Amino acid sequence: MSPQKTNLKVEIQNVQTLTGSVFVALFKAGSNFPVGKPTEGKKVDATSHSVQTTFSVEPGEYAVAVFHDENGNGEMDKRVFGIPKEPYGFSNNFRPKMSAPKFSDCQFTVGDGGKSISIALK
Repeated sequence: MSPQKTNLKVEIQNVQTLTGSVFVALFKAGSNFPVGKPTEGKKVDATSHSVQTTFSVEPGEYAVAVFHDENGNGEMDKRVFGIPKEPYGFSNNFRPKMSAPKFSDCQFTVGDGGKSISIALK
């Protein structure tokens, strides 16, 4: 018998330009966060300054990485030294200083009753 699934609702706020799409990547512990292959990914059209999506997940530890693909080329555009050109964010609204965040920085628990999180793009 597989574990009961519950809903994880992710709201992405501070969408500046209403063009392109917001990519939402869900990671489980042990995955190569945030650069590896996510457990699940969603693409949401940037039609308002706040967009949301819902994942059906088993209770456990997760982290989320999001970015706004403003020009619609399907990838995160970067500047020199790999600094993102397009808006991005992580669960817990963690703001990395000089390097990518660790899973533990962005980790949260989804319980049996589900969870809602909010991430502000920066």
